[in-house]
This record gives sequence, structure tokens and C-alpha cells, in this order.
Amino acid sequence: MSKKKFRITRKTILREIIKNNAEIKGDKLFLTYIRDFDKGIDEKYTYKDLHLQSNRLGNGLLKLGIKKGEGIALMEINSPEYIFSIYATFKMGAYIVLVNTGLKGDGLKYILDHSDSSSIIIHWSLIKEFLEIKSQLSKLKRVIIDINEAPEEFKIPEGTISLQEVMQSSDDDINIEISLDDLSMLMYTAGTTGLPKAIMFWQGRLLGGFNIQTLMKIIKILIKPNDVVYTSLPLFHSNALFLSTFATYLNENPLILAKKFSASRHWDICRKYHVTTFNTLGAMTTILMKQPERPNDKDHEVEIVNSAACPKELWKAFEKRFNVRIEENYGATDGGGFMLITKGNENLPVGTMGKPLAGTIAEIMDDEGIIIPEPDQIGELVFLIRESELKSREVNYYKDEEASKSLVQKGADGLFWFHTGDLATKDKDGWFYFVDRKKDSIRRRGENIATFSIESIIDQNEKVLESAAFGIKSELGEDDVMVSVMLKKGETMTPEELLDFCRNKMADFMIPRYIDFVDALPKNEVHRTLKMELKKRGATENTYDREKAGYSI
Repeated sequence: MSKKKFRITRKTILREIIKNNAEIKGDKLFLTYIRDFDKGIDEKYTYKDLHLQSNRLGNGLLKLGIKKGEGIALMEINSPEYIFSIYATFKMGAYIVLVNTGLKGDGLKYILDHSDSSSIIIHWSLIKEFLEIKSQLSKLKRVIIDINEAPEEFKIPEGTISLQEVMQSSDDDINIEISLDDLSMLMYTAGTTGLPKAIMFWQGRLLGGFNIQTLMKIIKILIKPNDVVYTSLPLFHSNALFLSTFATYLNENPLILAKKFSASRHWDICRKYHVTTFNTLGAMTTILMKQPERPNDKDHEVEIVNSAACPKELWKAFEKRFNVRIEENYGATDGGGFMLITKGNENLPVGTMGKPLAGTIAEIMDDEGIIIPEPDQIGELVFLIRESELKSREVNYYKDEEASKSLVQKGADGLFWFHTGDLATKDKDGWFYFVDRKKDSIRRRGENIATFSIESIIDQNEKVLESAAFGIKSELGEDDVMVSVMLKKGETMTPEELLDFCRNKMADFMIPRYIDFVDALPKNEVHRTLKMELKKRGATENTYDREKAGYSI
């Protein structure tokens, strides 16, 4: 009797796809994990491997007493074990809580407690930060430690168990009944303006609230059939997890996964593993551009770099130096499934993050809720929500109904608009351009200033590796512009030299009053600068003050 053909529908869940891939694709390579690039150590995993390994972990977790509907926190480095853990929880009907590996102290305690996690899977290198708060976590019952690559002297703390021991379990399929409405994942926001919020995902609604069938259609727009995708971004972030890992898995593309981003090794990795595309976030394009030029800068197979907010001034120079094409697409994990895309357009304007998908309306809105009709005006990027799609576009934050409702607001026109929190412009041809996060913009003496614009100019200086602009309160009650500047190794610069550089390249009201030269900028794991930390520190006795120094512009 012939086996019934597997068909993906709106009701298909990930567990079914994982099992089918193991049966149909079996020994086809999916994942190449770079364990140690300098030593030439990598690991390869097929579709069958991912199915069996996640079965073993899932069955092991069930034996520990973890039940359907429980939360399992995952504080793990980029690794195959990370993917096994997510697939295992999806199969069990538990929900996985993705934890930023840079968290510690109260920040870590808040997420583990707020998420109602009953268990945690944690990498051995992160155990110290966890143990310092463990006694304050009354809901946490089980601690599972990944000891892969742990030094010989590492000892499992009393009352914990190793992930490797848990995985010494059956690889039989897990057949617990699962509903499309079962919670499957919590992913926390950065919490830059308050406590982090937990974005909810369900078995039947993943990124953007889309079911797997719809996600696969979108993926086919973003990834070509023969692409080899590389990511070094952290898997607790939606870019690496959804746009790289899940996307390649569902589209049957090979994935190259590194532990973390290394600017000096980046192109060598691309060459060795025949990478054709990768994603960048934060200052990654700037940092890659600041690396010393090499004769083999163009010697690779990368065609497309999917960037987020690449500085306009850097765009063409980056493409020319590395012989690639930069494409910007826009979306947010808690963005209601709205997107701007550039795919399929050959003559893209430099710096654009795209146009909305067919049938979707995007506009620029002012602070009064009025749509700005004139082109090239700065306002908040918003998307129209028709009444019939209010439910499907809904974003839910765990245990935070007020924040969930705040994203959708009625405009002055009486229509429902999804508010992105991003400032942007739209040109006469309908192309959108990123300006800044609304919360990061500076109001100085009647002028609204995009910090992104200041940074893009300062970062053009040959001595500068990276900069961060932000506002601090002035004596007048508004903001003054302050920048923290990280120079390239071995370079020196005076504040006056930097100001001279800025004078001919930006408006007078944008020129910084305060300048700090720093050894490093505080960053999160996706290479975004933590400006709240810089704002809290503010101007110190070592900060250069242009007005006190008498520098005239």
C-alpha cells in the first residue's frame, strides 16, 4: 500500500514537517556548525539527525517530568543543541523561552520569573551568572546544563543534570496531542525603554502571526533555491532563528552556523563554506568595511547581503569593495506580520528598505495621527489594518494586555494603523527609507535629529571604528547632542579634529556638543548599541564640552 503524500496546509505544525523531512530527505545535509574555525573543526547534521536528536531530547525532558504547557528557558550559545532544544519543545507541546545570553542579575531574574519557566537548559559557560540568582527563582524546578566543550575541571553543580545525560533517551516519535493554539515560544524584546516584553508565538502562528504554509510562501520570496545561508547572529534573536535557521530548514537550503560574529574571519568563512548570502544587523556592515582591505575581498560566492539600516553613505562603497548587492527588507518580530521588501526589483534606490507587499498599505504619520502626504518628510512608519484583519494582525505580549493593545491605534482619519515605533520617509515613487528609532531621536532647539544620521557621518571618518549618538538633557529642557566614539586600534583623535570633520558634513544643529572617546561601546548580542547605558552615564568630568571649550561653529 503506497504511503500518503505529505501535504502542508494551514493546520500543519512544525513537528509534522520535522518528521516528514527526516523520512523524505533523510541524509540530505542541513546544518554545518563551525565549532572552531581556526582549528578547522566543524560538525554536519542531516534532516534525519535533527529529527532523532530532538526526539531524544524531548523524550529525555518528558522523563524528567516536564509536561505539555510548561515553560523551558533556553540560555544557550549558538550550537546544534540550541536547535535540538527548540525542536524538542515544539514536539512536546511545551513552550521555549529564549534568553539573551548577555543577561545577568536582575535582568536575568526578571525574565526567568516573568516567563513562568519550570526548567532551564543552560550552557556551562553561563552557569555562574545563573547560580548567583538561582535561590530567588521559586518557580524553577530543573536545571539542565549543556557541558559540550566544557573544560575537564568543570563540575556539574549539585541538583543539576547535564543535557548530554538527558539526551541518552529513546529516539521514538513524540505523539503528545498538540493544538494549533498551544503556546510554543516566548521571545523577549530588548527592554530599552522599560521592562522587556515577551512576544508570544503559537504552534499554528509563528513569526508575524503566520502559519507555516504562509511562512513558506514568504520564505520563497526571500531565499533562492540554491542559496547557502550563513549566520553568526545569536539564535535567541528572530533574525538568526526565523530568517536564517527556520527559513533555510523550511526551504531546504543548507545553513552555516557560527558561534558569534567575527569581522576578521567573516569573509574567510564565506569562502570556505561557499556562502551565497548572509544577514547583517546593527553596525556589522560598518565594522566589516573598517577591516583592512585585502586582495581577496572580492574572492567569494556571496551575491546578496540582507542588511538592516545600512548607512546610505556606505552602501555603494560596500557593494563595490566586496562585489555584492545590498538589499534591505523591513520587518519586526512584534510587527504584526507587516513587511517592506526590495526583492524582485533590479534598480533599487540606494538606502531604501523597500515597498509593502501587494495589498498592504504603508504610510508616514505625524505625532497628531495625520498621514503626511508630501514625499521625503520624516514621521512614524505605520501600516493600515482593515477591520477584517484586526485579529490576525494582533501582537500578544505575555501577561501584558496593555502593551499588546498599544500597537494598534486609530488615526485622525478614523482608520486603524499599526505603529512600528520607527521613523522613516517615503519618496515620490513610494520607496521607504529608515531614519531612526522614534525613541532614539533627539529634539534640539526646535529641530528633530536622527541619531542614525549623525552616526553615519562620523563613521565615515577613517580613524573611527564606530560611534553612538544620543541626547542628554540640556539647561533649556530639551536635548543636547552627545556622541561616544570608538576609534580604530592605534588611532588618536582630538575632539576638535572630530568637530572639524563634522562641520562640513552635517547641519550646525546636528553637530555634537559633548564628545567621549571610549574603548568600547556597550552592545547587546545582536550588535546594537545599548544607548540607555550611555544616557545614564551622561557627561562626566572627562567628557569634552564644545561650548565650555569655546569651539565655535
